Amino acid sequence: MNPQELIRRYGKDEIIFEENSVGDEMFVVHSGRVRLVTKAPGTDLMLGMLGPGAFFGEMALVDDAPRSATASAAEDNTKLLVLNQSRFLYLVSQQPPFALAIMQGLCQRIRERWDLYSKLSSAS
Repeated sequence: MNPQELIRRYGKDEIIFEENSVGDEMFVVHSGRVRLVTKAPGTDLMLGMLGPGAFFGEMALVDDAPRSATASAAEDNTKLLVLNQSRFLYLVSQQPPFALAIMQGLCQRIRERWDLYSKLSSAS
């Protein structure tokens, strides 16, 4: 497979995927930036801004649940490496460093969401 077939380009503010949609791909930021936003009562809540090397969308491949946020390109010509579920499962099973990176990323997101939840709870 040609590596260029794994790269997708997005324009500024272009939606990569929407919250609650079904996901069968994960993404690694090659260049540009990606904004992650979730719906909160009465507002959109920014979850993060991801740059080169960061990955997202993996949760849908792990638990088959709907997307937990909306992802959009924050810059023109944002380039993403796209991994479908079969490529993801292959890498997890054959490349322990990849599997560990995914687990570390998930743990970091859990901690960040817990901190955000704590801040929102104490502000109420």
